[in-house]
Amino acid sequence: MISIAKSYNDIQQRYIAELRAVLPEIRAWWRGIVAAEGYDAASLTWPTGISGHPRFLHVFRKFYFEIENLNRKNEHDFVEAAEKAPEEKWGVDDIGDSPRYAGQIDLLVDDIPSKAPDLVEVVNGFVFVPIGLDQDDEIT
Repeated sequence: MISIAKSYNDIQQRYIAELRAVLPEIRAWWRGIVAAEGYDAASLTWPTGISGHPRFLHVFRKFYFEIENLNRKNEHDFVEAAEKAPEEKWGVDDIGDSPRYAGQIDLLVDDIPSKAPDLVEVVNGFVFVPIGLDQDDEIT
């Protein structure tokens, strides 16, 4: 059974924690390759640099799918509420209490510089999304 996270913030916080846990291993791996082959040769084999490590890709994919599952659940559960009168909406955020959709790249890559600056080196080299999509842009 697939368990679905309750919030996008929860997913993002767990993603950041898991990346921090694997970062020492990933840094050591990259330093070893650069020391053995030199930066230019290492960059030819691993053009994404430190971001190409399989553990990073695994963590990214894991949380990408969690966001996708929450997006689908929220889409399925969404019920359009009746429009409130303008005086009832005063002081209420227009987008509601919590979003019902979040972009995976927004949470897993684009937000990282502001939320976890220590992980920027890992996500900066991330230039592709390791997720298969079919002709209808559905995850395969």
